[in-house]
Amino acid sequence: MAKMKKISIAAFGIILILLFSATMTGAVDVLNNIKKPQTLDVGNSGISKSWTIMFYFAGDHQRGKEIPYNQDILKNIGSTNEVNIIGLYDGKQAGDTFYCYIEKDLLVPLDWYDNFESNMAEPETLQKFLELTMYLYPADKYALFSLSAFGSGWQGIISDTHGTGSSTTVELITMPEISEVLKSVTNNGSEKIDIFCIDVCVGGNVEVAYEIAPYVDYMVANEEHGFGGPDELSDDGLPLEWNYTNFIQQIVDNPSMTPEEFAIYVAESYTPSDLTSKILGIFNPPSWYPIIKYYTDLSASNLGEIDFLKDAISNLGEVLTDNISECRGEIKKARAKTREYGKLYRKFWFIPWKIKFGLSIDRMGYDCFIDVYDFADKLYDETSKQYVKDACMQVMDAINTTVIANSALPDDPTNGLSMYFPQLRCQYDQSIWRGMGNRDFRKISSYTELKFSEDTNWNEFLEAYLRV
Repeated sequence: MAKMKKISIAAFGIILILLFSATMTGAVDVLNNIKKPQTLDVGNSGISKSWTIMFYFAGDHQRGKEIPYNQDILKNIGSTNEVNIIGLYDGKQAGDTFYCYIEKDLLVPLDWYDNFESNMAEPETLQKFLELTMYLYPADKYALFSLSAFGSGWQGIISDTHGTGSSTTVELITMPEISEVLKSVTNNGSEKIDIFCIDVCVGGNVEVAYEIAPYVDYMVANEEHGFGGPDELSDDGLPLEWNYTNFIQQIVDNPSMTPEEFAIYVAESYTPSDLTSKILGIFNPPSWYPIIKYYTDLSASNLGEIDFLKDAISNLGEVLTDNISECRGEIKKARAKTREYGKLYRKFWFIPWKIKFGLSIDRMGYDCFIDVYDFADKLYDETSKQYVKDACMQVMDAINTTVIANSALPDDPTNGLSMYFPQLRCQYDQSIWRGMGNRDFRKISSYTELKFSEDTNWNEFLEAYLRV
């Protein structure tokens, strides 16, 4: 009997060990699948600090030239006893994926995965980066900065072109894939990432915000096209990129900042400006020429309030769907007056890219992303129906609650978050990159697969209005 009791105790102990081991699989598997870092104590690795700032620079396209510029900014500041700065960089050269701890005047290489050429548009790469970084450099608070190109709103915000820099090979991490990565690394949202800053064109979608909200507290993103690097200047000669020097120095100097304070500071440190397209990318247009003018912006949103906004938009969608025949004319007029985003891209996939880029005419630009507040405001003015006005007011109130900082020019009706509303039926659920030599583009999820579509009546409205 005593022998059996000893066996039972031993078996119970083994079970406990196995259960404990299972809880460590995420981070430990990451370590087991890379070459063992030579210096795991870099920057006091393993010692919790106030902040860990994580840079995921997916630069396998035209933004690859910005990587040295971004690294110089961060080296000029450097990690401290309270703040870790970690980067994963990938440019257009084969084998150039580089994982590092960033100290003052020094990039300290950290071992990465064996291939040294990561596809930054694979969710597995993002997950490995987050798991490894948060394991090696724990902190009270985490900020994730993703920098990329080919921003596509809800269709994807992080890209890789496999060394070509061309839309013919672009691959995107879809929003459902990003959601699954964040779900995994935050233990199903119980340990949220404090801030997700999305430095890419048209990333400031309600659909994007809602997809990441269970796992992230604050989002910072552009509704409009993002322009980055030292050579991107406005019509007035002002820099168009995010002000990394300012806000990274701020968090290093003031590590006691709350996530909300830091998110607001990132957005408010941005200088909104404008940029006029050039004919054929070379010539300044005459005043009478109907060429596109871009108005840049940056906003911060409190994702803890996203359900309030989701419910308001859902209610508006339901009201408009139930009364579509009576409201169609008013909706059309309001939609035509609403601020649109993404016009650097093509409205129709059958228009040759060279023509679209060469002329940059407003009517040829992509117009499926609209400002949420501005649409509700315009519809409020157009309609005579009180129940529609009430629904519009609810949406505007929700935007004012959710968006906690918004940097835009005074005459730009940009209010912080956009949403999907194509004008034409043929545009519905189409990839932004369709027809750009990428006909088999596989990295796009249907709009119906988004959590926002599943949890609201907005898609039902789109289908009714567009007669899908």
